[in-house]
Amino acid sequence: MNILFHGGAKEVGGSCILVENDNNRVALDYGIKVEKGLSYDAPKRLDAVVITHAHLDHSGNLLTLSDGNTAIVGSEATRDVSSELLNDLIKVQRLNGVDIPYSYKDVNKITDLWISREKLALPGMEISLYPAGHVLGARMAYLEAEGKKVLYTGDFCLHDTEILDGANLSAFPREPDVLIMESTYGCIVRPTREELINTLFKSIIETMERRGNILIPTFAFHRIQEMARRIDTAMGMKILPRYNTYIISRLAERITEYFGEYKMSLKKSLQDDMDPFRYERIKSIKKVDAIREPAMVICTPGFGQAGISRELLYEWAEDEDNSIIINTGYLPEDSPLNMAKEKGVIKNDGESVEVKADVKQIELSGHADQIELVQFVKTIRPKRTFLVHGDPDQILALEKKISEFTEVTIPENHEKFKI
Repeated sequence: MNILFHGGAKEVGGSCILVENDNNRVALDYGIKVEKGLSYDAPKRLDAVVITHAHLDHSGNLLTLSDGNTAIVGSEATRDVSSELLNDLIKVQRLNGVDIPYSYKDVNKITDLWISREKLALPGMEISLYPAGHVLGARMAYLEAEGKKVLYTGDFCLHDTEILDGANLSAFPREPDVLIMESTYGCIVRPTREELINTLFKSIIETMERRGNILIPTFAFHRIQEMARRIDTAMGMKILPRYNTYIISRLAERITEYFGEYKMSLKKSLQDDMDPFRYERIKSIKKVDAIREPAMVICTPGFGQAGISRELLYEWAEDEDNSIIINTGYLPEDSPLNMAKEKGVIKNDGESVEVKADVKQIELSGHADQIELVQFVKTIRPKRTFLVHGDPDQILALEKKISEFTEVTIPENHEKFKI
């Protein structure tokens, strides 16, 4: 068996790992680096592609397979949300003037190729999927072939959130020959979820007391649904005061429908709710013109690089009464939110805008932190572990923590290993 790391080695984004033997060529994820678009040199002639979850850095390159007959394996929720995100990718590329050779019909072809099973047998290989936490529908992939066993985590977390249970450690097979594990937060130990939420609410209340505006850029899939329900519930319990609060994201509106359709995958408390994502105190609007200030706005995209979050970031950045709350841990170095946080200055059409608003990063992430990553390795006891999906400093810090439990390899992109 050979394992080729095509993308996602020593970087976050573009995840794609090829596992091949005499009978099969299987890709584990087929993602893009969102800022670069589609990758046309990704491995082809594949028997199957396993998509661990719908985020574009794990699924976005599927469009390049739309003319073939490669089986695409993943959960039903991942299939449906991936379709929405791929349609949006096409729209955004066209708006940016990119000559993308795919249409919405190609997304339908991807859906037709999709196989939603927890187990799939190929000649000489068996693929099993296990819930991974992280986001709705996320799975880990377990491959057995030629007497070898490979476990690929994709993105995962062990901790529970308000809407999703973390991955169940007791469910996973033990002592695989190879573990391929994400390392996004390989050197980060986060406070408890309760502490993080309390910090979030404290920042929101402080801004409300100043009668300032609160901007919460987030992702259309899972994060915006989680944040909106969190805030709506807190207002209902009078933990947060009532405030003009809005969601602006047509994509998120469409994706939220799948949270109702697949609510049996969510926490038990949500399964018993007839409509768990019907917000009573948050209004969904289409345009910024409908905002009545002072206001709190939850909008997309999550890095502030485009759309409504970029527009409001520039509009609200210079007012010290306002707040910008970053709720992801990873930020691309050149993203507006990272510049606002690190430099206190953002660029708008070449002009510098000073950031006087209060910028806080509160990492309410669906990724495992260092403690969870180490716990996973100690429990699973892999013979060899490949660390991927992390910046080099994160990976090196994690390597030191787990090297006493497993042989650790840090691959390069396009590097091949014989197992």
